[in-house]
Amino acid sequence: MTQRVCIIGGSGFVGRVIVRQAVRAGHDVTVACRHPEKARALMISGAHVVKADLSDGRGLDEAIAGADCVINLVGLLFERGRYGFDAVHVHGTEHVLAACKRHHVKQYLHMSALGAGSIPASLYSRSKGDAEGYVRQSGLAWTIIRPSIIYGAGDAFFNKFKAMSALLPVLPVIQAEARFQPVWVEDVARVFVQSIGNRHVHGQSYELAGPKVYSFMELMRLLMMTLNRQRLLLPMPNIFAKILAMVSQILPVPLLTADQLLLLQHDNIAQGKAFPSLFGEAASLESILPSYISASQIERQRDKLDDCRTRYRKD
Repeated sequence: MTQRVCIIGGSGFVGRVIVRQAVRAGHDVTVACRHPEKARALMISGAHVVKADLSDGRGLDEAIAGADCVINLVGLLFERGRYGFDAVHVHGTEHVLAACKRHHVKQYLHMSALGAGSIPASLYSRSKGDAEGYVRQSGLAWTIIRPSIIYGAGDAFFNKFKAMSALLPVLPVIQAEARFQPVWVEDVARVFVQSIGNRHVHGQSYELAGPKVYSFMELMRLLMMTLNRQRLLLPMPNIFAKILAMVSQILPVPLLTADQLLLLQHDNIAQGKAFPSLFGEAASLESILPSYISASQIERQRDKLDDCRTRYRKD
């Protein structure tokens, strides 16, 4: 059955995939985001795009009015200016929940994070946990979805280390033994889309993780093997990691923050079943990573052309 779905934060990495899958499933999709001019590609996919800012609530009523289901995907990886963890994760969620109540929204799906609230010293973790508390107390037909590190085409995880390894012969690995359970973005999106209009998911919280646990060092080895790059992977002592966090926090997009370093000191793995059977099975990292992280066809053709030019000069 076609549902009217409002996806808040639908212009981001995960949101774009959810939008595509939701439109393909026949739903009427509205994307609410701070910069609609940057989300024009979603209109080509068949979605409506409107301006809204959940941190102060502006535009939410217009975006949510008439929706059967609201999906809140908005989340920060680091704080910047007035967009802090509490402002976005906690107060932003309060604004969305209030708007859902005003417009009698039938269903609310909330993007949280694996381990939310389990590391009180982390502002990110605590704010994610606090937001979950407001969702559970909202009185709405809610579902909380808690993914691990999400990977896929355009991700900010493997692509960041791919870029670093292209420049550096030595790749420092922070908290090399920390364990992770990455999950594919298409699998995460499938859970959200299959939850739309599904009363069986009301009042449930689902952890989403891949089928295998890796240490940070194992993830970097897998990445280098997939890229066919020989790099020295060097565990970084904690004192140097702290210095890096202090220095990089002044960058527009920090390489590492003090809060992220705190999170890295704890495993990020599922506590129960890695992926709910209600939504099928999660893909393996080894089967998906080569499909998007390796050099593009254009890059391969450019490399071949450079090789030909080199041989020609030698001849």
